[in-house]
Amino acid sequence: MTCRTVLLLGSIGVVVFALAASVASTPPLSSLSYPGHEDESDSDRLIEAYPALRGTRLDDCQTCHRGGEVTDRGGKTTALHPCSYCHLLVFPDSTVGGGAPGGFAATLNAFGRDYAAAGRSAAGLQTIGGTDSDGDGYANADELAALRYPGDADSRPGQATVPTVTISSRGLRAATPHEQFLLMNTHNQRFDDYAHYVGPTVFDLLIWAGVDLTGAEGVTFIAPDGFAQDFTLDEITATYPPARFHAALDTASFADPEQGFVTYPPAAYIPEGVQDGDPIPGTLRMMIAYERDGAPLDPSRLDPASGRLDGEGPFRLVVPQRRPGAPDRGAPYSPSGYADGHDYDDGNDHNTGRCVRGLVAIRIDPLPAGYEEFDWKNGGMALLERRELILYGHGVAGQ
Repeated sequence: MTCRTVLLLGSIGVVVFALAASVASTPPLSSLSYPGHEDESDSDRLIEAYPALRGTRLDDCQTCHRGGEVTDRGGKTTALHPCSYCHLLVFPDSTVGGGAPGGFAATLNAFGRDYAAAGRSAAGLQTIGGTDSDGDGYANADELAALRYPGDADSRPGQATVPTVTISSRGLRAATPHEQFLLMNTHNQRFDDYAHYVGPTVFDLLIWAGVDLTGAEGVTFIAPDGFAQDFTLDEITATYPPARFHAALDTASFADPEQGFVTYPPAAYIPEGVQDGDPIPGTLRMMIAYERDGAPLDPSRLDPASGRLDGEGPFRLVVPQRRPGAPDRGAPYSPSGYADGHDYDDGNDHNTGRCVRGLVAIRIDPLPAGYEEFDWKNGGMALLERRELILYGHGVAGQ
């Protein structure tokens, strides 16, 4: 996958199989895979040629794109979901010391490379139907017919889906709650937010759920639109550095309301006595929030037109800033012309991009051998509607 202004192969996937549909005569519908692509032609090609695959797990970036392993500057290795791996091209992470993709071609899996080599066309998809791109013993067409990924040797027809443990909204509230007030610094939005969140820390939730983290390599957090973020165990267990409060940056604080770029919660949710420039009291941890500023999180819903999630909840992964800093205007709103020192700063930690709205699944890596990945494309929206969260992967009880 790609984001924003970058061209990349999108969610492509199906080749000719037994019940292949004819090419539609109407314009294709874009894939519901994670949006933000400049060019959706590959996704449209899939849906136009094989409309039965629209909305299935193959209508997704992972059909042609892969994850990858990166190392931090201390030498620790982390396996990244395709979402996170591709994002490194557009949003480089200064903590990554090696392993980041050198170009978009490096993010393609075996099937994606074969598709590109065959001309990146519907005819090319048909040409590679009898090919076993990932070398797992099954032709691409057979894997696609079974809704398995033809570019992933660990995804094969007949393979069992990984077992999962479901946590209800009531169950999540039974875990030890944590409260924190923090800055949510955005990259592209006009407004940064200060917010008061309630919910268990990620570490406390995993321990409460009986997850054995011995031998775990990391944790991945997944939304039903396919957006995912990966973290090391150190990040899961860390206490994040304290931050300072920056007041009077909202629209009401300026003679020209357009100069404002921060929203604040009601005064009751700002730590008592905290003024502009003061340190914010409390402990900052990575958490799974179910409440913001005294109210349940606004439930997320998929906008069928854009494929984007609207809303924040019912559960959200909240990640504090690794490098505390002041709010700044979003990149599209800078330079603003106000010369007040608050325009977008690429050196700031825009932590909102590491958070996950509408969280439905937490995967403990690595995935147990012999299992197929959880089908978030077909199961994630149902979890959102039921206000449930699933855990699966390494060390999860019952696996």
